[in-house]
Amino acid sequence: MECEAAADAIEAGDTVSIDFNTGVITNETKNETYQAQPFPEFIQKIIAKGGLMPYLKENENA
Repeated sequence: MECEAAADAIEAGDTVSIDFNTGVITNETKNETYQAQPFPEFIQKIIAKGGLMPYLKENENA
């Protein structure tokens, strides 16, 4: 994910969480949120399956 505001504000040692479905990046240390572009749906499906190879194996007959 790319988010210039998050990259500028997040510092080493900050605790960060990311919602890959919405693109929301939360700096829990500073209680700040940033909006990035969420991953496209096909990338989200690959991540949900545990990577490209498991995704391809499950969908080889589709």
